Amino acid sequence: MPIPWYTIKQAKTAAFQKQLRETGCYKSRYGERSVHLPSIVASPIFALMLSELIVTASVHARKPGFMNKEWSLFGMRVIVLVEKLGGYVEIDGFEKITRLGRPVVWVSNHVSSLETYMLPPILMSWPGLIIVLKEELASYPLFGAVVRGVDPIRIQRKSPVADLRKVLEDGKAGIDAGRSALIFPQGRRERLFNPASFNSLGTKLAQHAKAPVVPIAVATDFLRIGKKHRDLGMSVHPSSPVRISCGPIIPHDLHRDEIQSRCTGFISSKLAEWEKLDKRKMLADPGMIAAPEIAETPALVK
Repeated sequence: MPIPWYTIKQAKTAAFQKQLRETGCYKSRYGERSVHLPSIVASPIFALMLSELIVTASVHARKPGFMNKEWSLFGMRVIVLVEKLGGYVEIDGFEKITRLGRPVVWVSNHVSSLETYMLPPILMSWPGLIIVLKEELASYPLFGAVVRGVDPIRIQRKSPVADLRKVLEDGKAGIDAGRSALIFPQGRRERLFNPASFNSLGTKLAQHAKAPVVPIAVATDFLRIGKKHRDLGMSVHPSSPVRISCGPIIPHDLHRDEIQSRCTGFISSKLAEWEKLDKRKMLADPGMIAAPEIAETPALVK
């Protein structure tokens, strides 16, 4: 018998995406709960339920149309799973993307694998998404089928020059076709954000494709990497709210260093804000905040 959140249909995902297009925001229905499942209980439940979701998604990934429909549905089910375990999800700042009306290059800090599940249904609220992922994910059991099904830009992480060439060529082709690109410039998941680890790959793609850059700040340490193995032994912490915030729209024709500063500045400032709000550490060093948040250039927004 299927678990309850398998009954989530496309209509729920469509309503979620419609809300984001219209308001740019989403908050979990029940708010931030004062009582949470302990990690020792929540972690195995999450692992089991996520495994079932991945099995289901891997089956659908082999069918035509997975990227345009089932990918968002899979991510929506992960959001609901987080909420079922008492986690709180808050999303804000995306209303400007509807007004912009054109593809962008999304760049996000990378805290856990949770954002790779949750960002697609958020970002696919606007047509078209292409994501940059490391090649080895395509060979993972079951989840590899999901990766192959969304036709990402796969990078080897062996030759920076080859990876850059592939991202620039395939990324521009995707943007020219009307799809926004999502990149995690840190390369690897790190709970504490260090601006120095945020490379310029997204900025280079944006300038090559002549598309705006939009930074995304994420706090997804609801799910934390394993101490001995990054993917095995991951732990769940329902008391840590999941927060996702869309930053300013940054023109591609600024100097590369200025674009980088605006991106890391927005992410750093949001994480600093959430550190105080949630009383949890999110910055590697508060003194490394690159720059204050800078509003987007009005001329870019319709």
